[in-house]
Amino acid sequence: MKILVLGCSGLIGKAILEKSSKFFDVIGTYSKNIIETSGIKLVSIKLPQHIEQLCSLIQSEKPDIVIDTIANSNPEFCELNKEQTYKLHVESFKEICSVCSKTNSKLIFISSDYVFDGKKGNYSENDEANPINYYGITKVLAEKNVLKHSKNVVIRTSLVYGWNPKAKFLNFVLDNLRKEKTIFVYDNIFSPTLLDELTEAIIKIMLSNISGIFHVVGSSCVSKFYFAKLIAKKFKMNEDLIKSLPIHNSNLKFQIPKNTCLDNTKIKNTFGIPFSTIEEGLAKTYLQSQLAKSN
Repeated sequence: MKILVLGCSGLIGKAILEKSSKFFDVIGTYSKNIIETSGIKLVSIKLPQHIEQLCSLIQSEKPDIVIDTIANSNPEFCELNKEQTYKLHVESFKEICSVCSKTNSKLIFISSDYVFDGKKGNYSENDEANPINYYGITKVLAEKNVLKHSKNVVIRTSLVYGWNPKAKFLNFVLDNLRKEKTIFVYDNIFSPTLLDELTEAIIKIMLSNISGIFHVVGSSCVSKFYFAKLIAKKFKMNEDLIKSLPIHNSNLKFQIPKNTCLDNTKIKNTFGIPFSTIEEGLAKTYLQSQLAKSN
């Protein structure tokens, strides 16, 4: 089986590339940060500029599965640069959906908990999307294009972490605390997701014939502030340097949904993956950090 990973130099894309090479014939695309791989074909493609090149690649390679991990995940940037965001998240992806339909390639799209308004939390796959910022709006529009084709899959996830230099939030907390800097963390509530478990779920989805929407997240529902405090505690740093910042902040250029916790019952029941709580996930992450130091 041949798979094409779009955005393989990013956190999720690279993890998929590394783990899936054991099971599939893999091709990966990257924008500018080439990665070291063995036996994997890599192609430099920057979206939305090179969308025609990407479509030609899909048509020539005819992959069985295309996994799209490409996105600008900074909601503030998206809010302030709507035209650029729309071209990347919606227009380019519409072209990808179209060419995948022509080559009969299954498309797996990585989406976000920000498709919800955050008014209730514990969202299931049956809850209606209702985004309150432009990042979420473009994710919903992309999802709709994906789901026009019955074999495709939408994976919604939330703040992915793990012992990885590309895990932005974890490294933001640790890097600042090492320098003994005070950090301010929003109090919105969400479902932190361990990278290894997200990757495991994606590979199991690729190896199956399932389709539709799946919420692939960890088993805890906590505030980002509390999560940051747990990171500090686990890594034996000064958690008093972490201060709570309300999401109703006049300096914000976009709206943050209050509670976007996702219910992962469907994916757990489908594959039996025991998704970690944040305590379990951070324990695994800390252990990986210690093993990395010893090597």
